[in-house]
Amino acid sequence: MTPRGTSVEVAAQVLVDDEWSKWHSWGHWSASQPSASETEDSADRLASLDTDTLTASGVATEVRLRVKLHSDDATQTPVLKLLAASVKPLDRDLMADDHPIDLDKVISAPAYSQEIRDPKLAPGICSPTTVSMAVNRQNADILPEEAAMRNYDQTYDGFGNWSFSTALAGSLGYHAYTAFTTLNGLRHQIADGYPVGVSVKYTNDPNQTDLPYVKGTPGSTYGHLLLVTGFTKIDGEDYVAVNDSYADDDASAKRFYRLDQFSKAWGSRVAYIIEENYQGYERLMQPSRITVTLLPDDDQQHFTVCENDNLRPLTPTEYEKTGHFDEETMTVAYCFNDDGNKASLANQHFYYADVDEQGRIVLDVKTLKLKHPAATVLTVYVARLAAPTLTAAIDLDEIHED
Repeated sequence: MTPRGTSVEVAAQVLVDDEWSKWHSWGHWSASQPSASETEDSADRLASLDTDTLTASGVATEVRLRVKLHSDDATQTPVLKLLAASVKPLDRDLMADDHPIDLDKVISAPAYSQEIRDPKLAPGICSPTTVSMAVNRQNADILPEEAAMRNYDQTYDGFGNWSFSTALAGSLGYHAYTAFTTLNGLRHQIADGYPVGVSVKYTNDPNQTDLPYVKGTPGSTYGHLLLVTGFTKIDGEDYVAVNDSYADDDASAKRFYRLDQFSKAWGSRVAYIIEENYQGYERLMQPSRITVTLLPDDDQQHFTVCENDNLRPLTPTEYEKTGHFDEETMTVAYCFNDDGNKASLANQHFYYADVDEQGRIVLDVKTLKLKHPAATVLTVYVARLAAPTLTAAIDLDEIHED
């Protein structure tokens, strides 16, 4: 848990042939300031670290872990609730499946398509979208864009750092860690009531031989995170139930993949284990948000953010930008209250607005009101990189048509 101005750094060294490697760092992670994995991990002859995974050059028999708590503020400190390390063993086949428990259970969890989120983020946010589905299934209600903005790895230039992703869930107060596991490990989690994020690669084209074929997937991917929600049988055959954010929309994100095909696609055997929240940390379940007001111009098409009676112009968004995000990156999303009952806030239909050169949100509210005659409130969310979300409501009943 990282208050403003604080971060956490985890490092490890391994013992190979009775010799300790140098310390290899996972970099600095924080939910309140930009995070970055190690810029250049200098490999020694015993081990090397690539973003989130340490690899020993031989058989490692011991490991040491080191945690540094950093703070730019003498009155603040990170709070460390869990330190976890998972090892991929050499003497056990994680791909084997001996079915120790017979499980027929599918957990109901909100399903999100990353493809319909903010266009500049959508191509790369499968990991934070998966985390969002897992925590929102419990008692959170975070938007995938909010999760992404708290999970960007500046060095990796993306949102898929495995260790950072489960740290994100931890920062929301959940018992969470990344682990190498098996199909039976997934079954036990499902039996306990917790869906599991997994790293897969697959294709829906049986003629594409460089990727595992999985019938019914949305396309082809060389690296993707999805949420496993259960195991069941269909026509006597074993299937895995998933929420796959690669789908075109939320409704079609709920899918069933043949177990044998899914197992090959999940060759990494990497899983996001996200369990119950820590008692006493319930206030962290929701993302950090600040309520602001929006001051309209005369034609009610441009709105300036006002926080505590102070004008707060925003930075113009760049929707064509798909990488190298910085602290000025933001998502300006809005939704209406006429969208019916949804499983979670993120299941609402969201639209995305731009910001002009003066830092004003561009919203033609009069036209939007005509398109949504049943709506009475338009709610705006400004999700910012490693910063609280700004949120404001516009009362549409007060908008008068000329």
